[in-house]
Amino acid sequence: VNDSVEKYFTHSAEGGGAGWGMTVAKMDISAADLFTELYLLDTYAKRAESKDKIREVFESLDGTRGQQISKTVSVPGFQDRLFESWMTWVDRVKADGHRKFIIAIAPLGEFAGTHHEVLGTEKTTKATFRGVHIVEEFTDSTCEWTWVQQVDLKISIHARLLDIAARQNLAWANELQEKFRLNGKEVDRD
Repeated sequence: VNDSVEKYFTHSAEGGGAGWGMTVAKMDISAADLFTELYLLDTYAKRAESKDKIREVFESLDGTRGQQISKTVSVPGFQDRLFESWMTWVDRVKADGHRKFIIAIAPLGEFAGTHHEVLGTEKTTKATFRGVHIVEEFTDSTCEWTWVQQVDLKISIHARLLDIAARQNLAWANELQEKFRLNGKEVDRD
């Protein structure tokens, strides 16, 4: 797939550390494999590539498919931000037989079940993240990925700095698209 990644980001005109972003990308990977890449966060590779000071994943919360992820993000010039989120997912088969995966992410406080304590978070400021990943199958080896997110750093920050941070975060979609790019022969075969 050579289509570009569509991206959108906005924040309040008054400044502050909150904003909304959306990414839409066509991907050269099966919907099931992209779902796995997005949802399985506690792998050796994911731990090795993480630059977070704190990053803990707790799976199967209360026997459900939900998981807790607690991670810090450094904001230069400010105290680190702690994001504690709850993630869950659903797999649907559409009328045309193609699969659609939906991953929902909400602040951990919105999950009524168990909340695991993470050591070393005393000197952080809690921030919030909400999001949804929608992965829709086109063929056995291509899909469309829509990612909508809202973040609140709980900080008063200049809009320009928030734009820079958002661009870096949204660039992840380009990195994933490039990681899974097929060569032309493989695409033609599909």
